[in-house]
Amino acid sequence: MTAVPAARNPSSRAPGAHVRELDWLMMVTVALCCLGLVMAVSVLGPQDKEGPAVVLRKQGLKLLVGLIAFFVAAVTPMRVVRRVAMPLFFAAVAACILPRLLGQVSHGAYRWITVGGQQFQPVEPARFFLVLAVSWLLARSGTGLSSFRRGFLPAMGCAVLLGGALAVQPDNGNAMLAVILASCLALVAGVRFLHFAPFAVGGFALFAFVATQHEYVRRRLDDLFATKPGSQVGQGLVAVASGGAFGRGLGQGWMKMSHVPEAHNDFVFAIIGEELGYLGSLFVLGSFTVFGYVCYRLVRSLRDPFLRYAVCGYGLMICMQAAVNLLVVSGWAPAKGIDLPFVSTGGTSLVFCLAAVGLIGNAVRADRAASFSTADEVVVSGS
Repeated sequence: MTAVPAARNPSSRAPGAHVRELDWLMMVTVALCCLGLVMAVSVLGPQDKEGPAVVLRKQGLKLLVGLIAFFVAAVTPMRVVRRVAMPLFFAAVAACILPRLLGQVSHGAYRWITVGGQQFQPVEPARFFLVLAVSWLLARSGTGLSSFRRGFLPAMGCAVLLGGALAVQPDNGNAMLAVILASCLALVAGVRFLHFAPFAVGGFALFAFVATQHEYVRRRLDDLFATKPGSQVGQGLVAVASGGAFGRGLGQGWMKMSHVPEAHNDFVFAIIGEELGYLGSLFVLGSFTVFGYVCYRLVRSLRDPFLRYAVCGYGLMICMQAAVNLLVVSGWAPAKGIDLPFVSTGGTSLVFCLAAVGLIGNAVRADRAASFSTADEVVVSGS
């Protein structure tokens, strides 16, 4: 009798393979968080009356809360995550309506609520739980993914529900991002493209009509097609261009001194380009490229549908958010208040992006444990 090991396939790889990929994911995340901490001190330090040390403490506290969210997401059993996916999503959608009822208007919209003296943007947890909800619905569909009723309708119904809640604020950019995120995840899962076509055309036309009713949207579109030197995007481009290959030096940039609005948040990449130059910009682009590639590798190796869709969804969520932010700063998309993941100073975004990374690691370990618990050997009789 001779024992022959089972044929190897991507879903039954050695434990070390997953660990190495997660190591790369964690290294990239830590590097981007460290860059965000440094840039927070560089941008806000000279402007804060109490000095850079206070800025470091404030941003460090946000990072600490994000690390707690990371560990909670990393150790929560995935069976619990499955059970709470839909209830937490509906709670997050309801929270997106609260700014309209309890918040104050800022730049023509209601997007913030105050919790315990701290401002909180509910779109971040809503996007986080949207991925879980859509992943659970797609996994539940099983072989019915290609059907309209079991595949397309439940997943996109969640996205439209969240988009409608965000449109109430109004937050048209995040509403569109939520629908695109759910659509990409559904297409990756196997929902038929033909189901999207008629709704995509009608939905985009309706969205364009509603969005352009707001003056600030029309102004941003005008700036996109004819960027003015004094506009936010124009000033951001000046900052990026003035950095050259090696930058002016960390802390030496001057565009952050009220020249580039939201230099610490939405337009932090412009200050990175000015102070750290082409090399700093390349580091940011390369880091998110590695992040996306590692998530792609992990998705290919996962066997459980829910875990596979969750990892894919969070990889898409972070990379899409980064792509939108970078496109805005570089003048290829209209200005939109979307943070650069891990790097911008926004605390809500940082917390839920770190929670997403923790859940990715949790999903990979859970799938690997299930895979090895059911693996066996093929016994072949021989003479």
